[in-house]
Amino acid sequence: MLRIALAGNPNVGKSTLFNNLTGLNQHVGNWPGKTVEKKTGYLNFRENDIEITDLPGTYSLTAGSPEEEVVVDYLLDERPDLIISVVDASNLERNLYLTLQILEFGLNTIIAVNLNRESERKGYRLDEKRLEELLGVPVIKVEAIEGNQDELLEAAIRQVNSNPPQIRYEFLRSDAIKEFRELLEDVEADFPAEWIIIKLLEGDKRVASMVGEDLIKEFERIRRILEEEHSADADILVSDARYGLIEGLLERSLTRPSLDRVTVSELIDRAVLNRYLGLPILLGVMWLIFQLTFTAGAPLTELIDAGVSHLAGAVQGALGDSAAGSLLADGVIGGVGSVLVFTPNIFILFLLLTFLEDSGYLARAAFVMDRVMNSVAGLSGRSFIPMMLGFGCCVPGVMATRTIGSERERILTSLMIPFMSCSARLPVYVLFTSALFPLIYQGWVIFFLYILGIAVAIITARLLGEVVMGEGFLFLMELPPYRLPRPRTLLIHTYHRGIQFIKKAGTIIFAGSVIIWFLSGFPGGNVSSSILGTLGSIMAPIFHPLGFGDWQSAVAILSGFAAKELVISTFGTVHGAANIAASIQGAFTPLEALSFMVFVLLYTPCLATLILYKEGVRQEVGPLLTVILSVRGLDSLLHHIHCRHPTRLLSPGIHQLTIWR
Repeated sequence: MLRIALAGNPNVGKSTLFNNLTGLNQHVGNWPGKTVEKKTGYLNFRENDIEITDLPGTYSLTAGSPEEEVVVDYLLDERPDLIISVVDASNLERNLYLTLQILEFGLNTIIAVNLNRESERKGYRLDEKRLEELLGVPVIKVEAIEGNQDELLEAAIRQVNSNPPQIRYEFLRSDAIKEFRELLEDVEADFPAEWIIIKLLEGDKRVASMVGEDLIKEFERIRRILEEEHSADADILVSDARYGLIEGLLERSLTRPSLDRVTVSELIDRAVLNRYLGLPILLGVMWLIFQLTFTAGAPLTELIDAGVSHLAGAVQGALGDSAAGSLLADGVIGGVGSVLVFTPNIFILFLLLTFLEDSGYLARAAFVMDRVMNSVAGLSGRSFIPMMLGFGCCVPGVMATRTIGSERERILTSLMIPFMSCSARLPVYVLFTSALFPLIYQGWVIFFLYILGIAVAIITARLLGEVVMGEGFLFLMELPPYRLPRPRTLLIHTYHRGIQFIKKAGTIIFAGSVIIWFLSGFPGGNVSSSILGTLGSIMAPIFHPLGFGDWQSAVAILSGFAAKELVISTFGTVHGAANIAASIQGAFTPLEALSFMVFVLLYTPCLATLILYKEGVRQEVGPLLTVILSVRGLDSLLHHIHCRHPTRLLSPGIHQLTIWR
């Protein structure tokens, strides 16, 4: 079986190509670091069985970030038969930097040039045959979104049995390097000597441990000689050599647009990233999302609600007052059905979030929030991306924090995620706002709750920021060009996200609803004197100062510890699917309803998130216990944070714009 790996920078279409080659529907994010772990698929092409691995998007092979470590570990340990280096035709200068590092590794490589039609609209013209001749590896133009990739696969099969070209930089010809190369002949390593020398010049600790202390001492002497000869630090010497080679290659194979040409993305960014307009635009986009989520979903929600009520009544009428009738009508239909009523709102929210992600705006939102996050909480805008993912579900939001390079930011961001209004809380918001607030205010109430969650999260990070020790770092964010997402891609991503909500309703919510139904009818069949009613009556005084001191609300809050959807399921089981809205109108005033929704927003996250903290991200939040035990007092928590560092913005070309706070 041929083992092929896809490598490339973020946003070059690598995962899209992987999906088309293997038929798997991986999620393709339009922001850096989306692919966190490698993914594998299989295909058969011209009687060749091929295993394809999609590696995380990375800019280099220095193993300095989590995604770089995954790629380097794979290349060192797995040694695939071929690497397909996927590059963006309009960002070749930056993308080929990673390609050269792969070739230095001594791995068989071909280059897949993606997004050619988009780059040609920008004015780029690549002579791929000329680049192939100069670099010595096959260069194939592809469009990752298209299904037919026969030319790429044919080139891959041919190249597997070829010898990779040797990349030789001018500084490797020095007498000092030749002297050290001779010393490396005794080192047992299945890698080119030039690659080992380059990694040592870059300060790679892993390679240094492979070489041994004696040779490292000798290498330090040679490093000093080399730096004196070229009047530059060793790592700068290596990067300059790579960029010099790339510039020479592209000078003879690429026609670039004039520098004064302004792209559509740049025109939009002048408003979207404006110092004064950026934040209001972001707030406007969020307000529009929540308005559409509520108003567009309302007709379907009402239709499903009527269907659930009719079904519950029909079952109750057919089975009478029997235990089976009560279980099906009140427990299953009343519990699960009351949650499924809000499925349209969930799907619309996922659709809109996916649109923002795939269109390229999510990266801009991170940059816009960078100034706010840094000034208030001492964090960078990179933390805002996992927070946005938390609007869908806190679990993937917390998992996404692993792409953050700073341990301090990883810990603080993971603690902020549970304050995001996830899709499990949305049914609670929709139910209460639709029951107690006029239509004109319903979208505003939900918008307020989402903004409140963000504000509380940032304040929490501010309070804990001095306790969680660590240093700030350079916030480097690549801005992909704006792209209109393909409808098929949007629907696939929305389906896969939304189906998880339905599966949750069919498992956790179903089990919880049955348990709640049993506790509400035992003993004696009287809800108020049942186990559930007694427990709620004991807890109710705790919540009375907050405005919802009835036992039904107390047990709904209690069930929400397992999953926030169970808050609605509990109301549906206790009141019945047909009476839930009317019961809420009789039990709550609008102010009390707002207080209840704020409590649902801010209290303990769901069980799945707590388990994730305990098991899945121990390396990120494990130090939290130490943090709590080492609190030096409230004055330390409230100490003002000074964390100033430059924010560098990579725009959709090869140019850089540095913005200083």
